[in-house]
Amino acid sequence: MVLELHVWGPALGLDSIDPECLAAITCLRQSLPRQHWTLIATNDAAISPDYRLPALRHEGTWTSGYRSIISYLSQQGLLQIDDDLTPLQKADSLACVSFLDTRGSGLLAMSLYVSPRAWADITRPAYSSLLPFPLTWTEPPAVRATAIEKAEHLGIGYLAAEVDDEESSANGSVETLSTGFLRIRDRLGPSRTMQPEHTAAIRFQHFAEDFYSVLNQLRGEKAFFLREEKLSSLDFLVYGYLQLMRVQTPHPILKTVLEKSFTRLLDFTNEVTSRSHEKDLPWLEPSPRGALDLIGRFAEGSLDATPGIGDAWYRWRKGGVLGYGDDDVKDSTQLILAVGGAVASVTALGAVALFRALSPFGTSTHRFEPVQENQTGLHQFGEIGSLLEGLPVWEQPNNSFLPT
Repeated sequence: MVLELHVWGPALGLDSIDPECLAAITCLRQSLPRQHWTLIATNDAAISPDYRLPALRHEGTWTSGYRSIISYLSQQGLLQIDDDLTPLQKADSLACVSFLDTRGSGLLAMSLYVSPRAWADITRPAYSSLLPFPLTWTEPPAVRATAIEKAEHLGIGYLAAEVDDEESSANGSVETLSTGFLRIRDRLGPSRTMQPEHTAAIRFQHFAEDFYSVLNQLRGEKAFFLREEKLSSLDFLVYGYLQLMRVQTPHPILKTVLEKSFTRLLDFTNEVTSRSHEKDLPWLEPSPRGALDLIGRFAEGSLDATPGIGDAWYRWRKGGVLGYGDDDVKDSTQLILAVGGAVASVTALGAVALFRALSPFGTSTHRFEPVQENQTGLHQFGEIGSLLEGLPVWEQPNNSFLPT
């Protein structure tokens, strides 16, 4: 059976908008014959039991996540790129993968998802081009929420704040102490006069420089990260992250630092790109989605975003909502809430469809009715004409009887 690799589709000038999907595509492109695998831009994490892309389907078995896919293909004897690694190289690979999953994903999240301008101008439109309506309302916010969690876990989420609390006091308002006297403003220095976004940019650049420096140290003087002449699975993963960091954003800090100060990493990405483009990708059109499938996915996304229900629905979807007793049983209350939320989501979708069919608010509404033959006078103008017809008629007095 041919391997099926399901990924997030092409966007931002790359083969995928996700670093792990991009790594899996590049790895299989260089390591497997074209006729042995197919590439499907499903753009739907629900196709995998783990709700995660990339996802590999082989002989009815699903495997999600880049590292799990590489491990599965190695166990099946279909991929041998890491078979000759030494124990020390395997340990270095695990350490670098962990570093990419924490610091690398956090930086990408800040650059493409947390940044309001990048999200509105680049990332959100990219997801909207990949997804059908109405999933454009539910899937992108969910992806962004996950990215924000990565940035917050790393401890750099505060860099996206537009205005800091301390700096927001410079709005012209007078501050007083508890005694009623006016507070004397501090003398402004260079750090106090900078705009909040400038301060955040400097801090973010510092994180970017540290990230690239660590990658340079892990690579050393070798052509690739673990070996001199042969690519490993780690190289493809690093490539996926670096390629997305080269995307032009409204504040291209990651791109600028990489291209100006870390040219060896830039040469590495160019080398992998030149090797990858030697083979065409075996793209295959995804199966068309029916209306019920789209409504179901929209309902799931709505439930995931509903406060108080999202967590319970997620646990039930992953295999059953756990009760509070000793036995693992499904909580009927949570299940009823989940089903009720699904029905509400479907109803909301129908209301939205009806709303889209209506005329814009404020538009004049005209109703045309046929005029009956027996209607004369003002009756022919409908209800308003009938009302006017019933009003008393005041005749003008005859001027001939007035005295001259």
